[in-house]
Amino acid sequence: MAGRSLPSAKRYAQAAFDIAQASDSMQKWDEQLSMLAQASGVPEFALLMQAPEINPEERSKALESVLPSLSDGTRNLLMLIAKRGAVKVLPQVYSRFQELSDAAQGVVRVQVTSAIDLTDADQKRITEQLATSLGKEVRITTAVKPELLGGLVIRVGDRVIDGSAQQRLQALKGTLARGIV
Repeated sequence: MAGRSLPSAKRYAQAAFDIAQASDSMQKWDEQLSMLAQASGVPEFALLMQAPEINPEERSKALESVLPSLSDGTRNLLMLIAKRGAVKVLPQVYSRFQELSDAAQGVVRVQVTSAIDLTDADQKRITEQLATSLGKEVRITTAVKPELLGGLVIRVGDRVIDGSAQQRLQALKGTLARGIV
């Protein structure tokens, strides 16, 4: 099932992106898909959206009372996804929607992991350096992993730049194990 859900998530995201772009409502779609992705993890919400004993009209009314701020387009997408029993793909739909939106805006998202919390100044410096080297607007998210010991691990899409002290120590260990110093 997991293999099948990703293509449908891509199709739903593409449809949402196309509608958002055509109606100049990218921000609204982003916010609403984010909310739905989070809601999909709540068992009661998933049950409401997929229970076979709830007919579509009742489901739509219940959805209206639970999430009255949903636009008609977002509500229609959700109802289609629910009808197909695919509520669990909402996080993937949102993730893919963000990728499409970012690509259209020339934005790249970067995950920066460090051994300690980065200061605002550090984050700004890293963002500026990455923007310069990538030639795009960069939005970073940060995470802390004390086991890195120092340095940074930077993930840009599928690429990983591991400049952590932990990685350097592992490389040194490998070199010593081969007897090459």
